[in-house]
Amino acid sequence: MKPDASATRARIVVAARAEFSEHGLAGARVDRIAVSAKASKERLYAYFGDKEALFRAVVEDGFARFLESVPFTVDDLGGYAAREYLHLAANPQEHRLLLWTQLQGGTAVAGADDIHAVIAERRNAMAAAQQAGLISDAFTVDDLFTMIFGITSAWMTAPGSDCGPVDDAEHQRRASKIEAAVRRLCAP
Repeated sequence: MKPDASATRARIVVAARAEFSEHGLAGARVDRIAVSAKASKERLYAYFGDKEALFRAVVEDGFARFLESVPFTVDDLGGYAAREYLHLAANPQEHRLLLWTQLQGGTAVAGADDIHAVIAERRNAMAAAQQAGLISDAFTVDDLFTMIFGITSAWMTAPGSDCGPVDDAEHQRRASKIEAAVRRLCAP
């Protein structure tokens, strides 16, 4: 019986997500990914080409899952930010991958047209909401977009934020504060 190629590919992506989130693109090792995925390095290269292409695939996979899990609502950016925080808190590997991608200068996902198209669509929706007077125009859309993400990820990136596990009640409290802060930031 021939092994299922899609199952092997999926195992490689899962193993690569863990490896890249822990070590970043430069520190990740293809041999560790292959062992963890129970796949040969040759199979990994056959599916993805090289380590950077595998990193892109992992980031794109995480972004696709994020889009499915966290609906964007321009008419409730506070609620969106709270849901974004809860998603990233529940999926710390995705947040770490975002940080590693930023450390790479974004070049690791250059060419990820779907990601850039979604971000452009969201920025356009925010610009239209500003023009309609629904959200503040005190900041540019790019500034708002950046500040919302900064507020969303503050508890995960602030010094001292890795002092141990956080329970569900604390995550909900933080999400509530994030929602209130973003609503205040975006109020017309």
